[in-house]
Amino acid sequence: MVGSMRPFKLQMQMQSIRAPAPRWPGVPAFPTSSARLLGLPIPQARRQSSTTPASTRRETMMDAVVLHLSDRGTPNTLKFERFPLPARPAPGYARVELSAVALNKRDHWIALNQYPALADRTVLGSDGVGTLVVVSSPRGTGSVGAAHPLLDKRVLILPSVSWGPAGKRAQGKDFRVLGNQPDNGTFAQYVDVPTENVFPAPRALGDAEAAALPLAGLTAWRAVKTRGGVERGMNVLVTAAGSGVSTFAMQYAVALGAKVWTTSSSRAKIDFAMEKLGVEGGVDYRDEDWTGKLAELVGEEGAGERVMDVVVDSSGMVEQCLKLLRPGGRYVFFGNTTQRAHTLTPADMRAVYFLQLQIVGSTMGSPEEFAEMLQFVQEHGVKPVVHSVRKFSKEGWEEALREMEMGEQQGKIVLTME
Repeated sequence: MVGSMRPFKLQMQMQSIRAPAPRWPGVPAFPTSSARLLGLPIPQARRQSSTTPASTRRETMMDAVVLHLSDRGTPNTLKFERFPLPARPAPGYARVELSAVALNKRDHWIALNQYPALADRTVLGSDGVGTLVVVSSPRGTGSVGAAHPLLDKRVLILPSVSWGPAGKRAQGKDFRVLGNQPDNGTFAQYVDVPTENVFPAPRALGDAEAAALPLAGLTAWRAVKTRGGVERGMNVLVTAAGSGVSTFAMQYAVALGAKVWTTSSSRAKIDFAMEKLGVEGGVDYRDEDWTGKLAELVGEEGAGERVMDVVVDSSGMVEQCLKLLRPGGRYVFFGNTTQRAHTLTPADMRAVYFLQLQIVGSTMGSPEEFAEMLQFVQEHGVKPVVHSVRKFSKEGWEEALREMEMGEQQGKIVLTME
């Protein structure tokens, strides 16, 4: 586990930025899309800038985890190998030299041939933290160089690419998750991302903690806050204790002042959530009457099983979760890991409209929500739960993927470059 670090004080230090941000077409002038939106100081790099300009470095190959579609469903689906590094980022893109990356359930599904619409020879990975080393001009006329305030600074990568113009309402038609063509992902020594996807990394988090945050943290934030509307005093159920997104969802809901419960087949995961995350309690979802037992734990006399204001679910237990909702409650789901087929009975349907229930889908999140999430993490001292840390190597990758497949982790699995 990563040791605890003292949270930094939020303060604007924008006067320390000497060079103005270039105003590129279609890209907000920095720091509007990152530091100003966050209200955060720009973190300093953890190493001295290279005496050789980043734009002239001569690396041509790098270590990476690459998808091979011809081997889908076999141990060779995802290979740790040498992969070409482009001479410079594409126009409007920035290059980050990564210091730590984190796995997500998405990577496991890809290895099992359960994730659609992927391109062959793609570098996978959606989460990463590192140092910004090159920024290309939007018009492809060269490197922006020292004019970009985050150059040679520690940055965090937003994994939502081309979210679209609708803001928090929904993603646009060009939205994609980092780690699929045309964008290679973070399981490499370097990654090129759109310049607007680079944010100052939180100073209060170490590399392993920061790498664990982006995809799972953003997905949980949108589900809990934007779509779930969780507020102080609410009763909230977050299913699937132990998963990366659910762990963040529990942390956020508790920090927002809600009373939180969870489910798991592992008593150890429930106990961890209670002892470390501030959760009230939990039940084993394999019990046929788990909703009744959960209602008993909540202990609201006369409420029956309808004891929850919000349910945040990734397992796909739609019918059971709807039975737990109070009038006006929200069922927010961002996955269906059980792969169950669902049938709502006429009684279920009547409950939805007579009790004014809301069934809400959620996925990933916008740049605005990413900034909000980072701000919330800083203000409330939220620490990402890191289950294990290994070296980014062939052996480290294979061990990390096996650990993900076992499904016994509590929190995120991280690989570091050192």
